[in-house]
Amino acid sequence: MVQAEAGIGDRYHQETRYRRHAMQGGGLDWAHQPSPYKEFSPPFKRFPIQSPLQEGGNPLWETIGERRSLRNFSGDPISFSDLSRLLWATQGITFREQGYDFRTCPSAGALYPIETYVAVNRVEGCSPGMYHYHVRKAELALLKEGNVGPELADAGLGQEMLEEAAAVFVWTAVIERSKWKYRERAYRYIYMDAGHIGQNLYLAATALGLGCCTIGAFFDEEVDRLIGIDGKEEISVYLGVVGRVE
Repeated sequence: MVQAEAGIGDRYHQETRYRRHAMQGGGLDWAHQPSPYKEFSPPFKRFPIQSPLQEGGNPLWETIGERRSLRNFSGDPISFSDLSRLLWATQGITFREQGYDFRTCPSAGALYPIETYVAVNRVEGCSPGMYHYHVRKAELALLKEGNVGPELADAGLGQEMLEEAAAVFVWTAVIERSKWKYRERAYRYIYMDAGHIGQNLYLAATALGLGCCTIGAFFDEEVDRLIGIDGKEEISVYLGVVGRVE
């Protein structure tokens, strides 16, 4: 059998392995630990998300059984309350202890490299635009006004659901937050973190009777430009659409 030449993915997996007798030593530089929160200076408009209603919805086991990737949306808006609950379900703070803000999704080392942006297409009480979700302050900052759905659909390989959904979650990673501790293996954990968050979006949307689909196929640089990141220190990693189903 002819063995294919190792590609970059194969080399990456091999070079980020942990090996018992070849672990890197050295302590952590606590004085230079990156902040787990991204700050935007004024004059961005800010919108506090509503306190999440942690009641109602379908039971967990029923929700897991009903979870599907749904790609066809009615075009009807979702409520701002629903958007608030989805944000909390994916990144909300549930517990504080010893200087850590623990969230609804696990993160390697409690470093939380994932940032959440939301492209609002049709949400009641929230004008169309691109927003950033500040977890600690529980608020949305308006970064760009106007309907960005068509641009996102174009960047997402022409997937129309990015324009038809009521809202699109765009998840990025601030690499140094994880790399500060885990070095090159950080990239593994970053994608694990994004996967946890995506599944919580699925389950929360399903419990609320909404459709959801996560997306990994997009032109990275175009999504980076759309939300205003450099694609090096902060990179786009995952998308998720939510809306009312037809």
